[in-house]
Amino acid sequence: MGSLFLARSIASGDDHNPILVGGLIALAIVIAIRVAWAGRRGNNDLKSIARKALSVAWVAPALAIVAAVGIRVSPELNTEEPVAANTLRTQIDTPHWTVEGQPWTTTSVIKHDDADLPVVLTPIASGPWSSAGEARQDALERAAKRLKVEVARRYGKSLNWDLPTDVVEQSAIVGQIQTTQPHNLSTLAPSSNMHYCVVQLEISEKTRGLALDHWKRGIGVDRLINVGTIAGLLCLLVIITHLYLRLDFASNGAHRGKLQLAAISAITAAGLAASTVISS
Repeated sequence: MGSLFLARSIASGDDHNPILVGGLIALAIVIAIRVAWAGRRGNNDLKSIARKALSVAWVAPALAIVAAVGIRVSPELNTEEPVAANTLRTQIDTPHWTVEGQPWTTTSVIKHDDADLPVVLTPIASGPWSSAGEARQDALERAAKRLKVEVARRYGKSLNWDLPTDVVEQSAIVGQIQTTQPHNLSTLAPSSNMHYCVVQLEISEKTRGLALDHWKRGIGVDRLINVGTIAGLLCLLVIITHLYLRLDFASNGAHRGKLQLAAISAITAAGLAASTVISS
């Protein structure tokens, strides 16, 4: 996806349900007024117009279907509060391990790139593991989470997306070291050597931009698909309403019941299809 602004705009709200419900109510009112006015046939009596409006009562369950799909999508569009990023950072910054002769495993280093922008090299340590491979993977996962926090702070609030560890290792890890240290597995068992890994993560405009590309392909695209699904349902509802009116007026109401059944069946099928798309 090429538009970060569009993805951020979609993700900017905290609760989309009131907007969705309000829009559906407004659409229902517009449809009812349109039907009533089109079917007045020279009769401007309010009671006659109201009776005509009741002929589109099938729109109510149709709108309920659209609303159900919209409510299902809404949690995917909501974002977490900024405090969540701080909480996650606290969780991934621990534990700390010092490797003798390697001062970078303890302290962060701040440098500047060619454009005089800050480049932070920060150590990310794994927990204790029984094998070196597990310790390395744990350190890379913690580094990926830390880089996600940086993207969340700079570009948005959501943290619910995937950043592959292999991409982080290739492009954002400038150093790594493994060591073993004694670790007490329990108070009853003797201490044993466990594997630890410390990686040096580069936090800069370059690495944030790299992670941001994955955010665009993940969260941004998913949200656009969800919003497009709801917009498609609403457009389909308008089209079906238009066809219903044309056919109902052409038949002078002779097939109104069948037309209503066909209309609600089409919306139901579209709603099920939309739910399948959202769940996939």
